[in-house]
Amino acid sequence: MKKKHVLLVTLLALLSVNGYSVSQPADAIVGRWFFPARQSSIELYRSGDRYFGRITEVGGNWKGKFNGTKDQLVLTNLTFNGREWSGGELIHPQTGSRYDVALSMQNPQNVLVTVYKGVRLLHKEYELVREK
Repeated sequence: MKKKHVLLVTLLALLSVNGYSVSQPADAIVGRWFFPARQSSIELYRSGDRYFGRITEVGGNWKGKFNGTKDQLVLTNLTFNGREWSGGELIHPQTGSRYDVALSMQNPQNVLVTVYKGVRLLHKEYELVREK
């Protein structure tokens, strides 16, 4: 019985050293995030092996412009590659225009969102701050 226990502990330790973890590091992005540039909040969540984002609150000067967008899906089909969440799309809540998007966690409280169309060299970046 002790051999099985030692083998299990060793296996878990090796997986952790190689960048794998029993807890999902990809789920670190899950939660509610404030979007200071737009005075709004979004909720990032996981469904299956993909990540999505929906508008949870629109504030400030953006209320009139984006009225009726609460609960609207704006980030779709993101996957985690060990460094960032990408491969999905950002859907503009008002126009429906679709853009490529990548999210990278700067630290547990900040996410950098990179929005681009086809070529990542030409992009815009936005910062999200974790809500408490």
